[in-house]
Amino acid sequence: MQYKSLGTTDIKVSEFALGCWPFAGGNVWGPQDDNVSIATVHAALDKGITFFDTAEGYDDDSHSEEVLGRALVARRVETIIATKISPPHLVPNLVEQTCEASLQKLQTDYIDLYQIHWPNHDVAVEDSMAVLLKLRDAGKIRSIGVCNFGVQDLTAALESAEIVTDQLPYNLLWRPIEVEIQPTCLENNVGLICYSPLAQGLLTGRYA
Repeated sequence: MQYKSLGTTDIKVSEFALGCWPFAGGNVWGPQDDNVSIATVHAALDKGITFFDTAEGYDDDSHSEEVLGRALVARRVETIIATKISPPHLVPNLVEQTCEASLQKLQTDYIDLYQIHWPNHDVAVEDSMAVLLKLRDAGKIRSIGVCNFGVQDLTAALESAEIVTDQLPYNLLWRPIEVEIQPTCLENNVGLICYSPLAQGLLTGRYA
């Protein structure tokens, strides 16, 4: 396994991450056995994967953050946890309590990468960022990232805070980020986290 830094930070992550949305089950993923999800986390760790990505919004039959927290309760020091705050909770007076709820579910006292899951254009990004920066200064989060931010949203966010990463869909079938978003990230030293690299299974050869 190879490891890289998140953006310009000293946070080292495995090049491969385990995306934990399926742990939630629900209509998208179907019924999931929490014990199997926990065993999957342990198997990933044993293979050198240290980077685990979840979100408060992954909450259906099970809550992904809670399942991941149970899996890592004895192995937290080996891992880098990324989670996300949902758009409705970007209102400044909700950001801190949302982060605290994630910390409790994850059974940890800090989050390595706290990401805005999607832009919320009804809330000024600088107002949300102000609270996120306070959380970073307090040690509740180590770094701030975004997800699904195009050039305009990313540029606006960068005016308010250091954005470590932008998480976007990217695979051989879906490559539009190469046109504008990827160059913008490179120019601003924003790391790219790519989700759905196998197009949710279409590129595995499983489907004819």
